[in-house]
Amino acid sequence: YMKLLRTLLFTITIFLASGQSVTLKKKYLKTYVGEIPAYEVNLNNQLIPVNASTIEVRLTKDSVFVNVGSVKWEGTYSTSKIEKKKFELNGTMNETGIPERLLLDTKAKKLTRRGLFPQPDVILERKK
Repeated sequence: YMKLLRTLLFTITIFLASGQSVTLKKKYLKTYVGEIPAYEVNLNNQLIPVNASTIEVRLTKDSVFVNVGSVKWEGTYSTSKIEKKKFELNGTMNETGIPERLLLDTKAKKLTRRGLFPQPDVILERKK
């Protein structure tokens, strides 16, 4: 009975630890740039084209700053580890309340921004 209890507690601890937030190292807190490709929005059964635009995402210790074209907003984020060199960042933006979902690949030095439908995902590269 005690062995079963210890095994159960150990397993629960591992699951809880894997879901906890992690802190990104300073070398990953950089600016990442890319371009959102052109796409279309269905508005009242009419397709409205949206032009391609540049995007810049800057990560700091506890904040995320997003610039899309001339529009800027900021917020905070939480980080969780997906794989050895990959992290998921979930941002809460102050101005819009719309969540930002970012995937950081530290090995490739790239950040993928998950676009809200119909906006496509975009891969950003670390600015040098």
